[in-house]
Amino acid sequence: MKHTTLISYLLTAILIFPLTACTQQLPASSATTNSTSNISSPHIVRYPSTADYTFLVGKINELTKTENGMAEIELRSGDLSDVDLSDSYDLLLEAAFDSKTVWPDSLPNGFDPNAVMELYKDPGLNVKSLHHKGITGKGIGIGIIDQPLLVEHEEYKDQLAYYEEDETIQHEENGNIFYEDASMHGPAVASIAVGKNTGVAPEATLYYIGENFVTIDTEDHSPLASALNQLLDLNKNLPTANKIRVISISWGNENKNRKGYDEYMSALARAKEEGVFVLTTSLEQREGFQLNGLGKKPLADANDFNSYKPCRWYPEHTSNRLSAPMDYRCIASPTGSSDYVVYPQGGWSWVMPYLAGTYALACQVKPDITPDEFWKVALETSVTNDASLPGIINPCGIIDTLEK
Repeated sequence: MKHTTLISYLLTAILIFPLTACTQQLPASSATTNSTSNISSPHIVRYPSTADYTFLVGKINELTKTENGMAEIELRSGDLSDVDLSDSYDLLLEAAFDSKTVWPDSLPNGFDPNAVMELYKDPGLNVKSLHHKGITGKGIGIGIIDQPLLVEHEEYKDQLAYYEEDETIQHEENGNIFYEDASMHGPAVASIAVGKNTGVAPEATLYYIGENFVTIDTEDHSPLASALNQLLDLNKNLPTANKIRVISISWGNENKNRKGYDEYMSALARAKEEGVFVLTTSLEQREGFQLNGLGKKPLADANDFNSYKPCRWYPEHTSNRLSAPMDYRCIASPTGSSDYVVYPQGGWSWVMPYLAGTYALACQVKPDITPDEFWKVALETSVTNDASLPGIINPCGIIDTLEK
């Protein structure tokens, strides 16, 4: 496994593995289906339960560093009402927190959690200026294969046309099937791609299949192959106006020794043949497209290219390596349909849906664009900022070039 793949896999593992829960119970006869015939829109096979993250922190009386891969300080759904934070400004800038975090009165000057959330919702790099011109991904389908989704979240519920799951997110016990709750990962990637406030392509149509990446990674790749084929089968029956042009999979730990590897490779080959761009964290190994995620200065303007800095865990940036935002984002939380969460540190898991959203914008203005053409234009229009950081994706530059 190449070094880049290992790093992206490890960070994704940190983001996913600790937060899996199964609470929703249905009769054993209520199995999910992967049929794509006679599908109505929206097609929602299940409404996963909201996640409860109060166990992560609980009620505390002091801040403790956690180093969990997303933040130095874990404060999601925690009760901080008894903590004196008046001198904790720098620590709070590196804290993960959400809409259910209970704050004390003693906050440091200049730190307003609600204002921070609003600031970090912006996808950045002047994407919203494209939205104001009507370039929103409208008429373009984006597929996502990821962990269970909170389908009713306000960020993407209106864009969601199709939600299915497979057997990896359920287990049977005493004649009942237990399903996983909504994950932290699914709402995050969906909102980065198509979120109405946080997304790159807020009017793209979302087609989503829920998976368990732990099973896929450690046991069997075939469910991922089946999900990919399911989206491609669905695509055959979609109207031209809403065809799936890109599929985002925030995973990339392919292993030739795993069951289902050949099936997954065949599904990827089929997608390529059918003109669907599949983005995974192993894109460089599969297609030669080099990528990375961008670090960022806290509280800095996400639309200023000079706010970005090298990736903190893989600081390799060249003019041939396209980099997209991933740090200091506020995105959809699984804890409630109007809840949000701030993650100071991101991973390539956040880069995939950002690139997928950008590709959807490109497809809107140039319907016959190919992945090769997109990547070539994206590199040619990428920005080197004043700190000599090269390869920063420039969505406006891409669109301007394609519109000529």
